[in-house]
Amino acid sequence: MSTHTDEGTAARRRGGARPDKRRAILDAALLVFARDGFADASVDEIARDAGVAKPTVYNHFGDKRTLFLEVITEYAARSGERVSRIVDSIDVDTDDLRAELERLGASIIACVTDAEGAAVIRLQFAESPRFGDAVDSIRDAGRDRTLDRLAGKFGQFAATGRLHTDNPARAARHFMALVQDEVLTRSAYGARPIDPAEAVGPVNAGVDTFLAAFGPRG
Repeated sequence: MSTHTDEGTAARRRGGARPDKRRAILDAALLVFARDGFADASVDEIARDAGVAKPTVYNHFGDKRTLFLEVITEYAARSGERVSRIVDSIDVDTDDLRAELERLGASIIACVTDAEGAAVIRLQFAESPRFGDAVDSIRDAGRDRTLDRLAGKFGQFAATGRLHTDNPARAARHFMALVQDEVLTRSAYGARPIDPAEAVGPVNAGVDTFLAAFGPRG
């Protein structure tokens, strides 16, 4: 007799339709991989946390390595979409550039330090030596998309004299480094939770430094 409860029956007992097994597996795998690392992560535990049978994990993803790469791809994309929405929300007609940049920095930090964002960052940095170009290319592609969008906004600020730069792409890279670096370091790149209040000082200091370099002249 199977030791696993039939998944469809379990879903009906919960009063809903059958769950999205792939999504449940990915959600569980993100947490287990982030907590235990790739080498020590157990597919048995992932299956148990996802509420599926272990063979279901292999039916969907083949092996643990493929599952890990799917997790990184999926959640890096989700994190990137969240940051893109934040960048798209920048008010290029603002009368208070400093406040707008502080809001931008705080919103980006919130995305990369919440449970999901921190897990993605931790895995990208911790497992890069094991997976090499596969993880690096996912991380770099997401970063480049964010920088391209931010450079577009900074170009609009420069066109109206709110920023002083003839290279918006460089300004975007400097901004992201200035508002993120200290917070990411404090969090040990996703390994330690960060209280949102702990990020306010570093973000605002980063904005100060950015405006000293790229703020309007005169």
